[in-house]
Amino acid sequence: MDAKLQTRVITSADEFAALRPEWDALWQSAGGHHNQAFRTCWLSWEHVQKQRGRTLKCITCRENGELVLVWPLVSYRRVVWTFVEPLTPGTVEQTSMLTAASARGPDVGPGAIHAAWHAATHACGADVMFLPFLRNDETLSRLAFDHKGFMHKRFDVSSKAILHDAPEWIALCKEMGHARGVRERRLGRVGKMEIREVDFSVEDPAKWIDWILDKKRDWAERVDKRGPWLYAPGYRDFLVGLANPQDGGPFLRLFAVVLDGNVIAASTLGVGSSCHYYLIGSFGLEYSKYSPGTILNEFVIKWCADRKMDIDFGIGTESFKAYWSRGNVIESPSVQIANSLSGRFYFAAKDAARKLLDASRKSRAPRQQDDASVAHNSPVGMPEVGTASPPQP
Repeated sequence: MDAKLQTRVITSADEFAALRPEWDALWQSAGGHHNQAFRTCWLSWEHVQKQRGRTLKCITCRENGELVLVWPLVSYRRVVWTFVEPLTPGTVEQTSMLTAASARGPDVGPGAIHAAWHAATHACGADVMFLPFLRNDETLSRLAFDHKGFMHKRFDVSSKAILHDAPEWIALCKEMGHARGVRERRLGRVGKMEIREVDFSVEDPAKWIDWILDKKRDWAERVDKRGPWLYAPGYRDFLVGLANPQDGGPFLRLFAVVLDGNVIAASTLGVGSSCHYYLIGSFGLEYSKYSPGTILNEFVIKWCADRKMDIDFGIGTESFKAYWSRGNVIESPSVQIANSLSGRFYFAAKDAARKLLDASRKSRAPRQQDDASVAHNSPVGMPEVGTASPPQP
């Protein structure tokens, strides 16, 4: 490793917190993502990962004493294995290192990214590493793919609306063939409608976050998509912390559609240095025929376009993401790595268990088919097993 580089793995919350001034400066100068900001990572630790009993493994790299890289990870034990993964609030987040411009690049030689990778694989005690949704980072992706313990890779897609150099709103909509405000005008005929950004200096952030989560849970129950994060108190507190105006201003922007004084849709953006991030939104199911979520998406995208701010929609194939990103969709690989001999045994045991389960399902299928055949060939007048009516009094 380059003698000018000093790499550390920080496990103390106090030392982690002490990084804030340098971390904030690096994030600003590097054009950092929302989930790379100190505040996002600190709230993820305080409200989610610490409560789960995780251990901090925050990798830092300094060049001649200057902080040039931060990669916050956590570790935890399951049975006999130690797992290492990125520090997140428990939701779908993309994996990347916060690096100064001098630490980036596709070169294969020593550098801060290679030093941080060495620390992650040699100084964090990992048997297994989970690296979900790697960002478009050639160096980190290559290091993960080339690891001798590379086991699994899965591709998802992420999308981003490039708005910093887009034409003004009317011209952009015309270019896209988008009919502006059609749904908005339709809803406006139902009652008095207002679409606005919520000012957290005069309104309680917790009230708004609770409304979004309540409606999101209603939707999750309806479509049977119950992510554990949606019901976790820590995630709720994480969002409220982002919206807190007292800690250097809100790090989350919230927008709402209000009809006759009642909230019918709300969504949030995570603040980034050069790009905002779509976090979570929801709407009242009773108003779904008016598409209030679609109306709000258009408002939020116009709000960002007017400010020449891009929007990262993150992982997912939802139609509105593909539409507003105008085809700016890229593959995002998730990687699993066996980082020790014990880690290899974990994957072997996992594969063996999966094969046994598949074999058990296959062996049950013929018996179930035979049982069904016997039942449907029962003699006329003889009730099938389990279908006879109870004797009448």
